[in-house]
Amino acid sequence: MAEEQEGQVKMFCGACPDSHCGNLLYFMSHVNSEVECSDCGQKHNPNSLLNVKESTDSNLAVGNLLKSILLSNTAAKKGSELVKVRGLSNFHCKIISPLLTSYGMDKKTGKAKLLSELGQAEVFNCAVFGNRAFLIEKEHLDTPGYGRDDTGSLGYLNDTLGMIEKANGGDCLVPLHSDGDGHCLVHAISRAVVGRELLWHSLRQNLRDHLQQENVKYQELFRDFLDTNEWDEIINEADPNYHPPTNEPFGLRNIHVFGLANVLHRPIILLDSLEGMQSSGDYSGIFLPVLVPPEECKSQGSLNKPLAIAWSSLARNHYVPLVGIRDSTPPKIPRSLLPKAWGVPNELVSTYIEFDENGGCEIGGSRSLQDGYVQRLVSAMNELFFEKHEVSPELVADVNQFVFKPSNAVGISIPEIIEFTQNAVESESLFRCLSCQALKEVKDIWPRSWREPGGRWYTRAQESNEGLIANAVYMFTEAQGVHIMYQPKFNMLMPVFSEDHDCYLCKGVTRQVSADGSVRYMNGDRTSTQSNNSKGCTCGFKHFWDGNEYDNVPKVIDVSLEWNGKKIEEQVFWFDNESDPSLNSNVYEMATSVVQKHFPGEFGSETVVRRVVDKILRETELKKNEEGM
Repeated sequence: MAEEQEGQVKMFCGACPDSHCGNLLYFMSHVNSEVECSDCGQKHNPNSLLNVKESTDSNLAVGNLLKSILLSNTAAKKGSELVKVRGLSNFHCKIISPLLTSYGMDKKTGKAKLLSELGQAEVFNCAVFGNRAFLIEKEHLDTPGYGRDDTGSLGYLNDTLGMIEKANGGDCLVPLHSDGDGHCLVHAISRAVVGRELLWHSLRQNLRDHLQQENVKYQELFRDFLDTNEWDEIINEADPNYHPPTNEPFGLRNIHVFGLANVLHRPIILLDSLEGMQSSGDYSGIFLPVLVPPEECKSQGSLNKPLAIAWSSLARNHYVPLVGIRDSTPPKIPRSLLPKAWGVPNELVSTYIEFDENGGCEIGGSRSLQDGYVQRLVSAMNELFFEKHEVSPELVADVNQFVFKPSNAVGISIPEIIEFTQNAVESESLFRCLSCQALKEVKDIWPRSWREPGGRWYTRAQESNEGLIANAVYMFTEAQGVHIMYQPKFNMLMPVFSEDHDCYLCKGVTRQVSADGSVRYMNGDRTSTQSNNSKGCTCGFKHFWDGNEYDNVPKVIDVSLEWNGKKIEEQVFWFDNESDPSLNSNVYEMATSVVQKHFPGEFGSETVVRRVVDKILRETELKKNEEGM
């Protein structure tokens, strides 16, 4: 960074390094702490930002800095389930997870397709990931909701992990975050397998079906531990849609961990604090897939590597996954530290787990699901989600963050949030701030039917003296003083709200949101697309105009003309210095449009066009000279 003059604090900006974000972050030159991205929610060291440069617009920089601080200190702050890594948050993964139970991705088209139509079983078989493991990148170890668990597990498991670390010669097994929503066991398993909470629904469905199909074997195997009348409840508890009776705990138990090991065709090792593992309590164990022949628990000739999970606290009511670190030595647990097999003879451990010459048991393995594949799979499910619910999962996630979280609503289910989003989009009551991207629900929206073709207001505007004119403002008694603007892109009248409808967080301008989460911009609005044009607007973003995004707002040129006794005055909008040359205004097309509008079909109009061209060129030259002064 350039040296700053005495007493002067410079402002800098740089792009978020997450490949799916790129949001511009502003910070002061003397800042040594992390900068939080208001878009994805990650925190970054200023030195890791991309294309860092000094901000030339101090007012813009200070404004954005204040908005970032405001967002990070309000109820709308992204919680752990909403922080996005490479464009995906835990909440997003959770709401599309049910689709992955019945749908896969057609490799040829990249589109979602029923598994049965892809030649597979109707329900996704989670055993196909029996040899996969997630390895976390070092740069994401401290990312909330994605990296290290922050519920106290690091302290609780300190002695256990310390012994594993000592045996491996360094930090190698990390307890990661898993959402505590009653599905933490399958969230932990899903994260240990693919790094995301995408499989929670499939795992529970697989588990329920497995327990039901193999119930006779289970009852025989555990006849000394579980009564026959308990099995119906055990099976019901595994159901993805299970809800416990009032005041009863919501979660899965050891028998379900055992079932998941058999579902995945690989062992699952449950660890606890050192004290807990040495006690006689049922707090840890190796859950072996003994209901599956060993040869079916292999990939490429070797037994599938076990997964590791752990309790996060003495309460033992929350599971976290334990995973290795990418580009580091694969983590191994010495046999001497392993708990005993759960529910079956300990002699079976060697049948389902391979040990190296030093007695080490490798955790997870090194075969990870490629992130590119995960992104394509999620993209296919996003499209399917939109087809089924008529709203995008990203918009549902935003509604959860900005509408439900600030209200401290408790017990709101995902289906209820989806339904709310659907109704809000249908009533056109969702608005997004153009500055901080926050969502707001505005309830006093007039019926869409009034504002679209054939509607009450649309017809009155159409029959007015001016007729329907792009971006013209109309007043209606029922609108109670709110201006109504015609937007040709949507062929609809749109309300232009007063300051009472500005963003509740930063007081920025808000605009209606469509079902896919996109903003219904009005001419001149700053969009969320960054502009890298050195001759573009100093705000650093593109601007909307008649359906396109421009690097600059247009120059307004007044054209007055008299022809055959008729005098006209017109405003035209001139674009130049655009990074996309096709968006620069064409003076002849512009002049022809003006003439055709006011003198349609008149003889000699070519002369009029030439006169309009000259006027426009003179005005643009004058404006250039004024700007250069």
